[in-house]
Amino acid sequence: MSVSNISLDLPSNDCLLSKLNMMNKSKIQKNLTTIELGKNIFAFDTLESTNTYSKTLNQTNAPHGTLVITEEQTGGRGRLNRRWIASAGENLLFSVILYPDFDIQKAMLLSFVGALAVTDAIESVTNLSSTCKWPNDILINGKKVCGILLESTVHHSEVGKLILGIGLNVNQTDFPDDLRYKATSLRLESGKEIDRIVLLQKILEELENRYTELSHFPPSQIINDWKMKALIFGKKITVLENEFSFAATAIDVNEDGSLMVQTEDGSKKNIVAGDVSLSYS
Repeated sequence: MSVSNISLDLPSNDCLLSKLNMMNKSKIQKNLTTIELGKNIFAFDTLESTNTYSKTLNQTNAPHGTLVITEEQTGGRGRLNRRWIASAGENLLFSVILYPDFDIQKAMLLSFVGALAVTDAIESVTNLSSTCKWPNDILINGKKVCGILLESTVHHSEVGKLILGIGLNVNQTDFPDDLRYKATSLRLESGKEIDRIVLLQKILEELENRYTELSHFPPSQIINDWKMKALIFGKKITVLENEFSFAATAIDVNEDGSLMVQTEDGSKKNIVAGDVSLSYS
């Protein structure tokens, strides 16, 4: 986990909002029912990465619940420094800045909180059923529709700023050849264009609810809810860990968010940091 103490003297939010930007502050906040999330917004037409920009903001400029959103990312990234490719003006590309009021063990489960918020919002707005894949992907019909990137700053074992980045394919219909059979969008799956503002508002509302749930209840509650939306257990997977891959069967997710697998020799192993892909015959 990286530590960042960068602060900037920034212009007012209104100066950052383009008249051409569909994702502007007033549209997002209209009818938004959250208490904290989305009450402070930085919106852009183009940005290298919402997570990268969020790291430059200090708590005075960007308090708990601040939303950083853009119509296009020129350097969007997912886990393991993979590039995130999304068409401009068609998707949701944003980060939420959080200052957790709970310990680091719970804070590291916020990617599960984000996944639950997104799946709940997708179902509410589109009636589509989506599933979770460890550690932080969301799939529809086996194809990736959303990725989540959780980054944090830690000082002396205490959580400082935490950045929850979310990239959700909403109305995009064209994907590069290498992603065509791996990625999808809500529009492709539902057959209709989705109101991105309504969907974003619902995600923020669900995220605030799930955040409160994690704050006040044991982490097992979030983990159990996540497992109800996961289709990975009992399935053959390929695990990528520390640049090495091996075949295994997914067994469970522990309360710390690690994945328990059974390797081909029958031994059990907890995967704390890595990636998995489903193995197909």
